Amino acid sequence: MNESTSAVIGAGIVSFLPGISARHRDKVKLALAMAERSTEAAYREGLIEDWFAYYRNQLKYMGWDAVSAEQVHWPDEQRARQADQVLETIAATAGEHFASVIGISMHKLLANPTPLRELERRAYERQHFQLLPCAPAGANRVDMVLYHETDTRSAYSAGFISHKRSHRNVRAELVRFNLLAFEHSYLPKVQDRVVQVSLQRILDFDI
Repeated sequence: MNESTSAVIGAGIVSFLPGISARHRDKVKLALAMAERSTEAAYREGLIEDWFAYYRNQLKYMGWDAVSAEQVHWPDEQRARQADQVLETIAATAGEHFASVIGISMHKLLANPTPLRELERRAYERQHFQLLPCAPAGANRVDMVLYHETDTRSAYSAGFISHKRSHRNVRAELVRFNLLAFEHSYLPKVQDRVVQVSLQRILDFDI
């Protein structure tokens, strides 16, 4: 898929559909890495219990907003559905194009041992797993599905991406990122050291 790339950030996989520039992809990955870093710190210090809610609020502060209900694409209930519940949830939240790109990313990740090991380690430690497929949404905007699932630690043992999981505690939300708000309002306030540490959390791989 031309222009499509993926990365592992913490216990999540972020994927990009064609049409998002390299510069914009880098900004999205940086925002996700910074949100992941601050959420992990708060979680480790015992300040929060709900990872998803805190992570979502960190993104909102940086320039992400929930997409209004009328903007969400709900697929026709009568059409054929994905067999995999993860992709089914993403497709139902935002459309098949989001599910397609994250499905390819998950498959390609299996052939990339370094980011795969990092994802498996983080998911096992935290007992959660995230998928973050992104699509262009007009000038300086990117739409992203924030898919978050939690389960027992044993569910995230090595090879869990290829295994069936309980799917019992899943949340998914379509959000929109205003890149200009991030670049001009939030990013200038952040110390270079924080940016550099966050960038080290991004493990890119091609799809």
